[in-house]
Amino acid sequence: MWDRAASGVLLVRSIEETDRTGALIAFGDREHASRDTLRELGLTGDQLRDSESQRDLRRALRLRAERLLEPLEHRHPVVHELLDRAQWPAWAGPLLMLAALTCGFALAALDGRHRIDILAFPFLGLIAWNLLVYVVLATSWLRRPDPTQKVRAPAASNTLTRWIVRPLQAHVRRTSRVHTALGTAVADFVTKWSQGAALQIGQRARRLFHLGSACIALGLLVGLYVRGVALLYEAGWDSTFLSAAQVRRVIDVVYALPSRVTGIALPASDSEVEALRWDPSGHGVNAARWIHLLGAGLILYIVLPRLALAAAAAYREWRLRTSPWSGAMASYARRVFGATARGTTRLTVQVVPYACELDAAQQAAIEASLTTRFGGDVAVEREATIAYGEEDAAARCFDSAEDDAYDGRVLLFALAATPESENHGTVIRSARDATERSSAAPLLLVVLDESAFAARFAGVQGSARRLEERRALWRDFVASYGLEAWIVDLAPDPGRERRLAPA
Repeated sequence: MWDRAASGVLLVRSIEETDRTGALIAFGDREHASRDTLRELGLTGDQLRDSESQRDLRRALRLRAERLLEPLEHRHPVVHELLDRAQWPAWAGPLLMLAALTCGFALAALDGRHRIDILAFPFLGLIAWNLLVYVVLATSWLRRPDPTQKVRAPAASNTLTRWIVRPLQAHVRRTSRVHTALGTAVADFVTKWSQGAALQIGQRARRLFHLGSACIALGLLVGLYVRGVALLYEAGWDSTFLSAAQVRRVIDVVYALPSRVTGIALPASDSEVEALRWDPSGHGVNAARWIHLLGAGLILYIVLPRLALAAAAAYREWRLRTSPWSGAMASYARRVFGATARGTTRLTVQVVPYACELDAAQQAAIEASLTTRFGGDVAVEREATIAYGEEDAAARCFDSAEDDAYDGRVLLFALAATPESENHGTVIRSARDATERSSAAPLLLVVLDESAFAARFAGVQGSARRLEERRALWRDFVASYGLEAWIVDLAPDPGRERRLAPA
């Protein structure tokens, strides 16, 4: 299962992807945390391009999340409680092992105070149960899905995950009642956490299941020896249906391997087996050598295989925890750390103009502006312009790009246009909703090009006032959709002197 640091990264990601206004974590705090983290760890683009870049990025994201969550936990203690609840209880494993040892120790007394039945439960019962488990596991392994297909959590893992997530969902409902923005972020976190942790929860459960089975066998073994030291044990058998010859064959099969390992000889004839049968008074033979055989059998048939299976489950859990990131998480890492964290020199940004044209010079200008905004080189992938009156095309345009894992998306408007809810508002809402549905969840920017408006009113009385009023109009309009308007000048030479007449 994810540790607290990894859960913290996922929670910060959910907050940043749902809190588009910076109400929970200010945008400036996010940028400062990114810069301070990379500076503290001494990470550079060259270091992040090597084979261990995933490890370095994990360290960076964990430290960044810790910086951002510390003040948030002080303001909202519910965040601290949520992260605690999202962890596997530290006491669960030791408690399960202790319960299994106790159960095994108690099994040692099932045959009676001074008696061991070499054909009955608990020894043969435990052996039979474990062999059945091994057959089921082997069958499942042989029927494993195509390794090229995406691995899915088994039904048992999903059921266990739902059981663990149920308290978290109640936590979400309580949080949503007192803080809407935080409730939305927490709900997104719980959904992503349950999806990502299901496989790890399954492997953790398998590991504990195998360790618990080994502990039951060890408890039985300890119980037999402890009671054998203090009490006189007698070993034997009795059966209504089995003859001595048949019992000898059973002994030869079950105890052959323990006999070979310990060097203790088994009964060589039917008469020796018959001598082990309980007499009418209930007496058998001294159980010392049979306790040794039982102990060797428990170790060989149960303890060692179960420990091997537990180690395999632990290894698979470790592999899941350190496996390469999904495209969505890698895109998030690139987004918060810029081109340096991506380990490349370029970020990919989708630009969709609405009711305005974007020539080569303007595209170069917007690339330069985005390079400054993202802190790294930007490659613009321009989409076809959405014509005025064709607002329905916006949803199709952004939805079709969901799997491309863009680092950012830009919805470009002309500041000269007057914002209209049924046109510009529809496009903004479609872009926002499609971006929120995207698995990669890139950053959505609403960009306003003021070059045409400024050029139209250059030299006109009151042009500076008009420009500022239009900027304010667009900022308020975009903010009503939960986004921020970013106003830029995409003129070929935006640094030129414009003669804007004062008001």
